[in-house]
Amino acid sequence: METELLKNAIQKIINSEKIDVIIFQDYDKGVITPAIIDFTVKLAKEKNIPVTADPKRRNFSAFKRVTLFKPNLKELTEGLNKEQAPETIEEIEEASKILMEQTEAGMVLATLSEKGALISWKSGNEIQKYHVPAHLRRIADVSGAGDTVISVASLCLALSKQPQEIAELSNLAGGLVCEEAGVVPVNKERFLEQALKLASS
Repeated sequence: METELLKNAIQKIINSEKIDVIIFQDYDKGVITPAIIDFTVKLAKEKNIPVTADPKRRNFSAFKRVTLFKPNLKELTEGLNKEQAPETIEEIEEASKILMEQTEAGMVLATLSEKGALISWKSGNEIQKYHVPAHLRRIADVSGAGDTVISVASLCLALSKQPQEIAELSNLAGGLVCEEAGVVPVNKERFLEQALKLASS
């Protein structure tokens, strides 16, 4: 009953509003289910709306055919049922490739804490990769970093940015919020200032 009500609400919004991007921010509380994921992704594909996913383990393999899949290293390890986390960038690249093949994701943006972020995407029959090193920061609190990364990555997708820009800007934003205690919004002025420096370097 609840699932059908939610499906109807999602369909009504997608059909009546101008939607630029859909974000699945999965906190594993029971609302996001494989049926909801599949239904929403199919509707989005029909309307050419990009879909991004920040997963949890339970629904990890249910996020099929999303535009961008954003696991952190722990989620990537658990989601692929690996006993040990990939350590080198080459190992993470291989794990991302496997994830893309299993889920048919258009892009995988793996967030790697002190190692930065790695984005992988399809270009023809090839998988391209781009690694963004972490910025040197004084970390106060990582709360909200994942939410920030998926939000900025989704905004970049809605603006048709290239994968390298998506990785650079979302990694930058995620780092900025880690300098503040608690869950805080991105400081727009600092974000713009550092993004402009990044663009000119």
